[in-house]
Amino acid sequence: MYKVKSFSNMMSTFSFSNYQSQILTFISFIILSLMSISSHALAPNPGAVCSTGSSQSSLTNADYTNLVSAVNTDNYVNIAGNASGSIPLQIKMNTTESSSNTILGNFGVTEAQGVRAINVRRTFPNTSAFTDIRLDFRNSITMQPIYLTNVALSAFDVDYANSNGNTFDDYVQITGVTQAGTTIEGTFQTIVGSNIAYFQGLYTTSTANCPAKDLGTQCQGSVQFSQPVSSVKVRYTNTGRLSTTTNQEIDFRVDNYCYVPQYIFSGTVFDDNGGITAAQASATNANFTSGTYNNTNYFNGVFNPPQETGISGSTVRLASCDSNNPLTYATQTVNSSGATIGQFQFSVPLSTFGSNRNICLIESRTGSSYPIRTTTDNINTAFATTTYNYPNRNFGRVIAENAALVLRKAQYVNNCPSTIPYTDPTLNRAGETDLRNGFSESANNGNALTPGQCIAYRITATNRANVPINNFVMQDKLQSKSDGAAVTSTLANPVASTTDYASNSVAIGNNGTVITNPFTLNARSNRNFYFNTKYGTTANTQ
Repeated sequence: MYKVKSFSNMMSTFSFSNYQSQILTFISFIILSLMSISSHALAPNPGAVCSTGSSQSSLTNADYTNLVSAVNTDNYVNIAGNASGSIPLQIKMNTTESSSNTILGNFGVTEAQGVRAINVRRTFPNTSAFTDIRLDFRNSITMQPIYLTNVALSAFDVDYANSNGNTFDDYVQITGVTQAGTTIEGTFQTIVGSNIAYFQGLYTTSTANCPAKDLGTQCQGSVQFSQPVSSVKVRYTNTGRLSTTTNQEIDFRVDNYCYVPQYIFSGTVFDDNGGITAAQASATNANFTSGTYNNTNYFNGVFNPPQETGISGSTVRLASCDSNNPLTYATQTVNSSGATIGQFQFSVPLSTFGSNRNICLIESRTGSSYPIRTTTDNINTAFATTTYNYPNRNFGRVIAENAALVLRKAQYVNNCPSTIPYTDPTLNRAGETDLRNGFSESANNGNALTPGQCIAYRITATNRANVPINNFVMQDKLQSKSDGAAVTSTLANPVASTTDYASNSVAIGNNGTVITNPFTLNARSNRNFYFNTKYGTTANTQ
């Protein structure tokens, strides 16, 4: 029969009293008497379970290969897993050697029975030397630590080597780091047919030397963490009992991890200025073919960093898309400073939404800064239960000086003829200063017309933005004594267009408001509207 080894010379963290050793010897004798010493196939880790509502996964064969290829590069590797994308996991794997004299025999992937594991082979310079293998977990969406539940691992080929006078007694410690930052041990999971026992780590109760790289049950030790962890550390070392060292190895696998799937909605409230500074911005500059506003990123409804940056001051709600009474699930004020200014991010489980699957993001702000939107204030996220990440749900705004629409008004004093060639180039010369020669944006000096004459107007609506203005309606109220003007003007013939103006626009001979029909003003375009007015015959002498 097998005899349990004495641990009197083990490291201080792994010391038993004589009484404990006797009990362990007796228990091991009973276990070993009931089991075969032959190697069996890899056994499922009993800790590989997940609670209701959690997604369950383990590393795929390709994941092991990818991890080993990136070991000690300090790079995170995307983990495919087998949870259909519901666990956004990346892992970074690094090793640390306690001694520079350790001979690094191998760190690679081994495969047996169709499954892969990580193989670690070392020749340690002494029995207290060790190799640490650390796995750090990160959320591939948020790039923040991810805390996985029921993380379960198994180590294989944990045995007692005694060959040609070289002896080595494997000891494997597996620990994890919790959300509180504390280090905890994995809870030992009993494997039927295994020689492995546990005391602050995995060790063998047999003097048998296991076949290498076969992932056999005989020398399989398994653990599971009782709390969520963001990293695990596998320490491969020796019990400290044997006096010589040899070329020795173990294998280990990540058998299981669980995670309640989170749906992540993120974006930025940004200044859609195309990089035009506040000093350059102009409420009257209507030139989009050259100069400042000849800018394809300005007011295009798209976040274009680094020219454009986020802005603070907005609140974003995650809500139902009910236009009458949206139910708010979460509210967040966007980041107020630094590289993440204007950013927001919601991370919620599916249970947050109940039975609703029509999910929107709604942006709002108080105060007068950035009053003009370049995007909608309500984004339908296109939510689907099989999609977990909804990035770049961005909201654009600009300052008042960077408004898309520029209106310019020019006047032409005339003697109320029966016809006016409104679009004649001679009446529309750029920079005209004489109101009697054509349409001019110069101020009326008070002597340009007399009561009874007419003033024709040209209103130019320019959309200098890179998105269309839909359902635009131009309105212009004629001057009236009731509003404090010197005279009351009325709409007069000739009519420039019978299709431009709405049915509720002021009629010929009346005072009121000129109103156009709704129309679309295309991106980077302009349109002229013309009408004539009769200047009043009586001056207001008050």
